[in-house]
Amino acid sequence: MPSVVHRVRRGRAVPEAAPRIEVMFPELVGRTCHLKPYTRVPVPKAKVQGEIIAYASPDSTFAVTKRLFDAARRSILIGIYDFTAPHVKQLVSDALARGVKVRLMLDIDSAEEQALFDDLVTLGMQGVPAPSCASQNGNPYFRSSHEKVIVIDGEWVLVQSGNYSANSCPLNVKDGGDPAHFVPGNRDSGLAVRSKALARFFSGILSSDMALELGGPPAAEAAPRALEAFLVERAPALTPSTLYPSRIYKLAAPLEVQPVLSPDNYMDVVPGVLRAARRSILVEQQYIRASQDKISDLLDAIRDAKRGNPRLDVRIVLGKVFNASELPREREMLQHLEQACGLKLGRNVRYVNTQRLVNCHNKMVLVDGSGVLVSSQNWSKAAVWENREAGLYFRHPGVCGYFTGIFETDWKDAFRQLPAAAPESLTPQDLGGGGYLRVDPGDYAEV
Repeated sequence: MPSVVHRVRRGRAVPEAAPRIEVMFPELVGRTCHLKPYTRVPVPKAKVQGEIIAYASPDSTFAVTKRLFDAARRSILIGIYDFTAPHVKQLVSDALARGVKVRLMLDIDSAEEQALFDDLVTLGMQGVPAPSCASQNGNPYFRSSHEKVIVIDGEWVLVQSGNYSANSCPLNVKDGGDPAHFVPGNRDSGLAVRSKALARFFSGILSSDMALELGGPPAAEAAPRALEAFLVERAPALTPSTLYPSRIYKLAAPLEVQPVLSPDNYMDVVPGVLRAARRSILVEQQYIRASQDKISDLLDAIRDAKRGNPRLDVRIVLGKVFNASELPREREMLQHLEQACGLKLGRNVRYVNTQRLVNCHNKMVLVDGSGVLVSSQNWSKAAVWENREAGLYFRHPGVCGYFTGIFETDWKDAFRQLPAAAPESLTPQDLGGGGYLRVDPGDYAEV
């Protein structure tokens, strides 16, 4: 996790004593609950004939979100894991004020999220907690409802890796960001696709998940979760070396798009995509739990592709290492990648440059200069097998080229060695010199 700023109190017996630190970590919902049986659903391909908008955080996610939310006239349906950003809340409030019907399914695991959720319900939004281990009705079908899917007016579908948090959707109003007034954030990616077929499919998935949550008797009211501490990161001192406005692609011919859901079909689709690679596999991931079941299958697919194509270009940009306690596991992961796939630190694996980005929160896979997977799945067993997650896979050289440019920028800037870990805890006095920004636990919890 990022550095924790602990609540500080003075001892009562000796008022003049130096402040002492109470170690109280931000509490999130545990994700080891007993899951109810979930029946996997067919996930058909769709023929898309409209347009695609490719976008990325921190550069352009908010600008695209605002443009499409402001254009909504009938309905906005949101399924998302973390929603804490006040500027996105304002977009929803504005839509409600225009008479747009808004439905939100949220994996609520903090008092801050509950308050935002309740405020929007008061304004007329239909809100349903997610059927995850955070279920308020005792209906956990998924460890986490970690998807980030938005359907607008039954016509637009946004699928992305980033939450509605201050760092995954930072307030850069100008599309591509204003270098003179740039708000730093995570590296994330997103796709907005104009397709009634995809809109129907994802509306059905989200509505079905809402019905799972509402299908049982309400549980006893849980005590509110209070944040006794908060998380901070060092603010990037530099902007990304290249900024990326969103890009619109008008489709000249129907494009076959495959939704990729967990737990339904991620492991049916993605290993085959990786195994079929002939020229390149470019990956941005927050982390890789290389030794876990299912993730080893993904790595086996990369190994098989490399065996058939010894010159295959495989490169991975990972998120930051938060503290010293994570270093042994990270070294073990790097050793596993080298032994299983011949991927070496520096040559094939690098770490996000935290001088330019808060973190790499991305979950993006690019294959052979045309294959594009933008999704919410981290490379952990829970994400690919037990969570509700969502993404899109298709082949389009233009869209792949857009995201490849972002990857190459991040790769060039990335750290070639394991970076030094940040301190695990700070006091409020440590923040006196500035240079920190607050971050949301939901952006960093392992799921």
